[in-house]
Amino acid sequence: MGTGISRDKGLLEEGREAGWFRDSIRSFSEPGVQPHYGPDAEFVLQALSLSLTLDPAAGSFEAVADVSVGPTPTGLGIVCLDLDEVTVLQVVNSAGDDVDWRHEEGKLNVVGLNAATTLTITYQGQPRRGLYFVGPDAAAPDRSPQVWSQCQDEDGHFFFPCIDHPRHRQPVDISVTAPADYTVVCNGVLKETVAQENGWVRWVWSEPTAIPAYLVTVVVARLDIHEDGAHQDGAGDLPVRYLVPEGTPPEDLPRIFGRTPEMIAFYAKRFGHLFPWPRYDQVVVEEFIFGGMENAGATTLTDLTLVDERVQPEWDPELLIAHELAHQWFGDLVTCRDWSQAWLNEGWATYSESLWIEQRDGPHMAAWYTWNTARGYLEEADGRYARPIVTYLFREPIDLFDRHLYHKAGCVLHTLRHELGDTCFWPGVHRYLARHGHEAVVTRDFQRALEEATGRTLDGFFQQWIHSPGHPELTVKLSWAKDQLSVAVSQTQTGEGVPSAFHFTLRLGILDAETGEERVVDLAVKEREQTFVLASASPRAVRVDPGFRVLARLKLEAPLEWRVALLEADECPVVRIRAATSLGKSAEPAALEALCAALSRDSAWAVRVELARLLGKDRGEVARNALLGALDVESDLRVRTAIVRALGTLRHPDVDTALHRVAMEGDPSLFAEGAAAECLGKLRSPKAVEACQALLERDSWGDVLQSRALSGLGACRDPAWLDLLVTHASMGHSQRVRSAAIGALANLGEAVPSCLDFAVEFLCESATDGPFRVVLAAVAGLGRLKDPKALGVLDRLHASAADGRVRRMAWEAARDIREGRGTSDALRSLRDDFDAAGGRAADLRDRVASLEHRFET
Repeated sequence: MGTGISRDKGLLEEGREAGWFRDSIRSFSEPGVQPHYGPDAEFVLQALSLSLTLDPAAGSFEAVADVSVGPTPTGLGIVCLDLDEVTVLQVVNSAGDDVDWRHEEGKLNVVGLNAATTLTITYQGQPRRGLYFVGPDAAAPDRSPQVWSQCQDEDGHFFFPCIDHPRHRQPVDISVTAPADYTVVCNGVLKETVAQENGWVRWVWSEPTAIPAYLVTVVVARLDIHEDGAHQDGAGDLPVRYLVPEGTPPEDLPRIFGRTPEMIAFYAKRFGHLFPWPRYDQVVVEEFIFGGMENAGATTLTDLTLVDERVQPEWDPELLIAHELAHQWFGDLVTCRDWSQAWLNEGWATYSESLWIEQRDGPHMAAWYTWNTARGYLEEADGRYARPIVTYLFREPIDLFDRHLYHKAGCVLHTLRHELGDTCFWPGVHRYLARHGHEAVVTRDFQRALEEATGRTLDGFFQQWIHSPGHPELTVKLSWAKDQLSVAVSQTQTGEGVPSAFHFTLRLGILDAETGEERVVDLAVKEREQTFVLASASPRAVRVDPGFRVLARLKLEAPLEWRVALLEADECPVVRIRAATSLGKSAEPAALEALCAALSRDSAWAVRVELARLLGKDRGEVARNALLGALDVESDLRVRTAIVRALGTLRHPDVDTALHRVAMEGDPSLFAEGAAAECLGKLRSPKAVEACQALLERDSWGDVLQSRALSGLGACRDPAWLDLLVTHASMGHSQRVRSAAIGALANLGEAVPSCLDFAVEFLCESATDGPFRVVLAAVAGLGRLKDPKALGVLDRLHASAADGRVRRMAWEAARDIREGRGTSDALRSLRDDFDAAGGRAADLRDRVASLEHRFET
């Protein structure tokens, strides 16, 4: 399932910018939570045959399920099936006889069976979860009705009887009867389509390979189908299809999906295992509640995947596609035995994005991508909680689907790969997939496969990286004197359960001052404070952890000329970024000069993005002019957005003018254009209102421009915009626009005391009655406002909201209110004063530097 940087960037970035993530560290698990283990089974679910009648416009369904059950090695006990929020009409055995059954509290219990049989269950439902009906509304009156399923983590049982747990697998046959002008997609192979007397069509799909309930898929929609194929060595061609809403321009699909066959061939070779299903579909649906879902053989994708040419350079769905594709091996072929082990699914899918970058763009950009992935995890560990990747302490499985499960786990795999080396790591991975294909696994199974392939004992590695929270917080101090290089490594991480000293290999590259040749040294770091002394002629520079081999936050202390040399010439983007970050903390004019020069010179867009961010923190005239100059000449759209956001931290008339021009005249970058108006609002510029109003009138992919404009108006702290924000937060606008308006209302209520009561009341109503994204935004806003009047709504959502993510966020928001934590008016004022003082200090430094220069000349 996709929810991370690229897996669901639309949702994740909305959440990050709207403040959906907590701003202070807490424990991960809710109070009183007991370890969450998988269920026992008194029977074996041998097969499932599901017959659905679905009218996408109706919002309800009728179903008959044939469930074949048999005894466990200890016999046949009560058959207890998960089945919730449906009306069960009849249950009979394979002879057609009634059986003794009861349906209560989400369980269908059948008693008195003494032999294997097939139970036929007739039922009907109007589901809130598992199966979703999407149709026209006030914001999209012309939208075609659709039905699509989303069963992960344990929502399949809201429309079919099952053991809704990843450990349990069964073959699945699904037949769907739907109107004739709709396409039906399910797992497996399409056996036939049969015309019905009423003009509908019955689609018969069969998946003979046993799969867990969460990988079952049903889609009924009006779709255009585009055929493709992938070739795997020794396996012939694999059918590949792209299914998109009717009317999608067919010429867009090669640009969006065209590298899928290449990815399939690459992953099959890299993972040492052919694609495990008879065909691969990618199905785009409307209003999907995740970025993507890796149903066996048929991934479901958000409509944000259908990017236009302007947006694709900045929001390329290729990595979302890569993530969900990799799940076909890691998650679908080999499945976590229970959700505590879900990193074996999500960590691998996340790391596979980096593997695709490595194949497509080379190892240096892959290193940067992994480093950037780690930054997502570090944000969560710093501001929300730190937890072991594997933990049984959760209220419900969806709580685990966080940045630890995706980002950290993916980076740990990268660290493990470099610890073992490719010649050992990949044979272990191949052994793991070959041995456990179509099985449920735990972490120990993966560890054992690697140990058998390498001869290594990996208990220590898995204990500190997987079963413990935290990561190394490193300070590496380099110095040289008398032909000796001193490397002082300090670990400063703290926290309950966090290893005091991580054990890892830290690679150095010592560059000879005369020849430029590199001497590679691997240091065995095992202590909290450790100093290594190496014989060395005077180096030109020392590269620390090139390739981002170790998941760590690294602070570099080294001679200024070494850091400048790395920034100017190192081949690894991560090394250059770390050197730039270290230079950004220096008060020496040469450091700032090096950062400004690199912004216009560095060959990697990713490095220039970081340079812009660092210069935005400087707030002096030199940095400001460098950013303004770069905005005039920068061609990479991603860097343009970064420059705009960096300028958006600087209060100056020239900045106002530049941002106003970008917003009013437009920009090659859609995101820069939106960010310009938003930043003007945050700066409370007199030009903000005109820019934001202009963007509200512009249609855009993903409603980016309207959303940023609303955010900017909310940041202006002007009650005059209350009515406009309320209008855009209400029915008649898309979920993304409504969510942005709700976030802006929360900002306004937080900043303007006279707006607080109204904002809380409106957000409470939105959290109670709104659709998914709107509810998330409202809950996040209530968490920021910290008003006790919201506790009743938040507690009810925590207890009974349909989506587990809403329940979790409601609990966190209510906890924050009860603990009284948050940003008070005094703290906000102090922050504003600090921002202003930072600007004055930077200006003063520039004036002193100018006077010094005049004195010297």
